[in-house]
Amino acid sequence: MKFNKIIAPACMLWLLQAPIIIAADDNPQGQSNPSAKAADPAPSDSASIKTESVLVDSEVVATDSVPAKIAATAVNQTENDAQQAEIVKMREELNYLKNVNTQMMRRIQSMERRLAVSAPAAARRPSGSSAKPIDAASDTQQSASAAAKTASTTDDEAVKKAPELSRGVSDLVLEEHTLFDQTYSLEVGFEYSHFDQNQLVLNGFLALDAIFLGDLSVDEIEGDILRTTVLGRWGINDRTQLSLSVPYIYRETTTRSRGVDLSSITVSEKTVDDSDIGDISLGLSYQLFPETMTRPDIVLNLSVRAPTGRDPYGINFLEDPSNTNLIFPEELPTGSGLWAATTGVSFLKTTDPAILFASIFYTHYFEESFSDIGADPDAPPTPGDVQLGDEIQIAAGIAFAINRRTSYSMSFSQRFIDETEITQSGAGTRKIIGSDTTAGKFDIGVTYALTDRLSMVTGLGLGLTNDTSDYTFSVKFPYRF
Repeated sequence: MKFNKIIAPACMLWLLQAPIIIAADDNPQGQSNPSAKAADPAPSDSASIKTESVLVDSEVVATDSVPAKIAATAVNQTENDAQQAEIVKMREELNYLKNVNTQMMRRIQSMERRLAVSAPAAARRPSGSSAKPIDAASDTQQSASAAAKTASTTDDEAVKKAPELSRGVSDLVLEEHTLFDQTYSLEVGFEYSHFDQNQLVLNGFLALDAIFLGDLSVDEIEGDILRTTVLGRWGINDRTQLSLSVPYIYRETTTRSRGVDLSSITVSEKTVDDSDIGDISLGLSYQLFPETMTRPDIVLNLSVRAPTGRDPYGINFLEDPSNTNLIFPEELPTGSGLWAATTGVSFLKTTDPAILFASIFYTHYFEESFSDIGADPDAPPTPGDVQLGDEIQIAAGIAFAINRRTSYSMSFSQRFIDETEITQSGAGTRKIIGSDTTAGKFDIGVTYALTDRLSMVTGLGLGLTNDTSDYTFSVKFPYRF
């Protein structure tokens, strides 16, 4: 419509000017015609009008294309929104299917565990035991009832139970925590520890605040301990477990001293080794709360340690005849000499693919009387009562499964030991200065299942404080019956 409104006036103007142009063409050449001169500018005006018409036409075309572009943009935006909505819907459906799959896998694992527990019990049932006859209707009804209860229990367990542990991780949990899915297991373990300690001994006085007069010696003590332990675990039921640990200890200590005849170069040394049974311990573990989706598995642990090893009291310390600075023990202890009771709780949480575990324990030593607690071989026996300081131990770690048979772990543990008290008749009770210690250790380990019943658990402990062994290496072989 705009185009017609613009072209129509232009055509009328051109028709009005046409006679003037024709009249100018009819005049003879060389004759002047005023009207023709007046009509000379007409062609330029017509060209201007045509140019304006073309510009207006292009503007109209450009103006008409804007709504089409806006419409096309709106269509593209609508298609993008539809695609995004479809992607969001697909993701939500995928997450829902993953959750359903996880719950179904947990139900399957729960049914497998229940079947593994029920099958041995049915196999152990006497074949000649009498049973009341059950008719088909009653049998069907009981089977349906049992199936309903099993389905209900399985549904609850699918929500509460954690995924089934791989064999490599379960062997590690057996060491750090407690497993209640076994009847009996026997473990043989070997542990090697090494430590060394240097100390400067000054026996004299300082003259003129600059000159030391007396004996000077540098003592170095190296120790190696090899512990062989036989550990048995017996599952009473699905929440209670008994354990018995019997260690055998071999120790070797080398004492070196510099300062023979006031010399800082000459060194003398003495090596003492000994072996004997260690302190036997009996433990009980009880599952307070099983693991759920929001709560870790919590186990209460109780143990009693008997003083079956060689106690460290009354051991004589001797002097090396060639170097009076060198003092060494006559024999080495393999136990604490006191009864001890330990209680604590351990925690375990499954966060696939990791296993988190932690524990806290408290140990109390009961006071004991000894006929001799002295260390001087030339002195008469010194009777007295010994009370070792109470001990608190905390630990935390994490484990990962590499595959079905292999796992590795990292953990940190620290012990806080209070001062030891000695009571002697006529001298009262006194605390031994420096007997309180703090022992920190960082452990890394790898567990590998050799067979379906036999596994190998290795560990390397690095001492973090002066009161801890420099390093400890252990290897254990638990066998499940």
